[in-house]
Amino acid sequence: MEAYTKFTEEGVDLTFVFRELPVVQRIEFEGNKAISKEDLVKELGIDTSERMETGKALPFTTLGPELTQKLMGIKRGLGRVLSVDEISQMEKRLLKLYEKRGYHQTKISYYYRGNSLIFKVEEGSKAYIEEIRIIGNKSIKKKEILSVMDTSERNVFKLKFYPSLVKETLYEDIEKIKQLYINRGFLDVEVEEPQIFFERGKSYIITIKIKEGERYRVNKVDILNNDLYTNDEILKLSKKREIEVGDYYEGEKVEFIKRNLLDRYNDLGYIFANVSINKIVDREKKTVDIIFDLQKGNIYYVDKVDISGNYESRDSTIRRELRLSPGDLFLKDKLMRSQARLYKLGYYDMIGFDPNVKSDSEIDLDTKVNERFTGQMSIGAGYSQLTSLSFLASLRKGNFLGTGDTAGLSLSLGSKYRSNSVNYIHKWAFYRPIDLGIDLYDRYVNYVSFVSIKTGFSPTLSFEFREFWRSGIGINLEKGEYKDIANTASYYIKRQAGKYNLYSVYWFINRNSLNNPLLPTEGSDFTLTLKAGTGTRDFYKVVLSGSKIIPDKIFYTDFVFSIKGSFGFVENISKTIPLDELFFVGGDFTLRGFNWGMAGPRDVDNNPSGAKRQIVINNQLSHPLVERMLWGFVFLDVGKGFDSSSPFTDLYKSVGGGIKIITPFAPIELYYGKVLNPPSGVSDSKFGFILGTFF
Repeated sequence: MEAYTKFTEEGVDLTFVFRELPVVQRIEFEGNKAISKEDLVKELGIDTSERMETGKALPFTTLGPELTQKLMGIKRGLGRVLSVDEISQMEKRLLKLYEKRGYHQTKISYYYRGNSLIFKVEEGSKAYIEEIRIIGNKSIKKKEILSVMDTSERNVFKLKFYPSLVKETLYEDIEKIKQLYINRGFLDVEVEEPQIFFERGKSYIITIKIKEGERYRVNKVDILNNDLYTNDEILKLSKKREIEVGDYYEGEKVEFIKRNLLDRYNDLGYIFANVSINKIVDREKKTVDIIFDLQKGNIYYVDKVDISGNYESRDSTIRRELRLSPGDLFLKDKLMRSQARLYKLGYYDMIGFDPNVKSDSEIDLDTKVNERFTGQMSIGAGYSQLTSLSFLASLRKGNFLGTGDTAGLSLSLGSKYRSNSVNYIHKWAFYRPIDLGIDLYDRYVNYVSFVSIKTGFSPTLSFEFREFWRSGIGINLEKGEYKDIANTASYYIKRQAGKYNLYSVYWFINRNSLNNPLLPTEGSDFTLTLKAGTGTRDFYKVVLSGSKIIPDKIFYTDFVFSIKGSFGFVENISKTIPLDELFFVGGDFTLRGFNWGMAGPRDVDNNPSGAKRQIVINNQLSHPLVERMLWGFVFLDVGKGFDSSSPFTDLYKSVGGGIKIITPFAPIELYYGKVLNPPSGVSDSKFGFILGTFF
């Protein structure tokens, strides 16, 4: 805009000249070398591929409010006039991006060229944080202070070669330092504004001055409105978490008691309970009174339960797993159990609940699911030393027709390999928690030293008789043959030579409280299986296995400790034990670091021959690297396969680490295991690949 004045006999004429801003059709950049145009456009917060939507009503027509809103709405894209304020915000975003990338004294300006908006970039020079100096810290070490900061100094050992300075983040770090001191009882702490020195045109020296002040002790602890528990039930938890009068104030303990108080009342149905913490400070005596003020709110009953997000699953498939129904008291533990049961199906990668209060005592519950891919189909050909050339086709569908059932069909054909099967599991048969399954299979494998042929039929039935508990039975009818056995085959294979019939039955009982089958972070899974068979071979077998997932509830970190154990034995009745019923310890699902079967008995040619006994204990410590996508873990495995010795002597041990990747199809685990005491003639390490989950 420009203004002109002109003096006349009648006075002064004032003329304003407006120059309209152009309609921006394109956005371009000049001078950007370090950051690509694509990254800069992404930072602008505007979609350069979209244009403004426009619309007009027909003459002499009246529009309803919904259509009026649609016509007035515009996409935040191009094809419109960009306001000066909007462009200014874009400049700030670009400057912040350069700051995050470590650039110093970057300048951004803009001008128009026709209908193009041009951002002119002067990138400046790249700089990094050389050192962070902490002054005045007497009670807390510099290392601990730096650990709460997102801003970091240069450290080649931590692979921080050129840490950048983001002032906004630095000021947030100042507040984190204050909170660190307050949580240790330094309630009068002062942290001065950081001093930033730019040295040699390429590095920053940051100085942070701290005035710690006196450390406060606890004078009194009280809970207001706690009428359903005694104060001791809330406060007297463990020595590590207990607040004693006279102790220094610790914010971590205070937060722990607050969480405990909320959890207790949530479990009783007070789902919207709130706790505020009042600190009454005596500056002279350097003491603090801690008052927990509880506001219980109301308890609620479920009125309606809605299902959303299920494009494939039937509502009934989800609803039957929920532990909250219309008329039930809304309880947190039932909500969490409902989530765990839905995750256990394996059909959903995200499950959430949205409670909507409709009155002082009623609540509607919206169950939201995000379905994962449950169908697998493959057609192709393959070649290996074992199978030679083979052709295969397989189709497996979980949540078949949205019912929760699982159907599978597999066909493969080759000169040395054949594996065909049909299986189906029908969930909730007769509208009860009963699963019916059937499996038909036909397999032929030429192992070079022998040929194995198997044909079988296996029906199963299992039922849930209590929450967490399931039991079931199964029958397996199998005909087979081990033939063309070479002299190089193991002794036990030679003993299996010939045709056989095997009729076996098994029974199991299981208790499973894992919160997620693909990525469990809490709960346990224990199973006892009894199995017996007769025919040309015979046997009886007992296997007890279990796992426990323990999250860190001491320091409330994201670490998860998992322990899994298995003990089993098998004996013949009067004939030979079938080869498939022996224990082959060692490999991806038993002792990691060993090759398959090599942690048990071996024949004279050092081939695994199978064991009558097994004991395996797996210990693992995991931590998320990328939430819900990538976990890292370390492990210690102990165990062996054996025939008659003591189960607790001469155990093999292996250690290692790996990563777990959560994919839409199935978890993938990659690991390296090192055997600490390998037997003679056995490899002492192994890279492993597991499609599925170990725990």
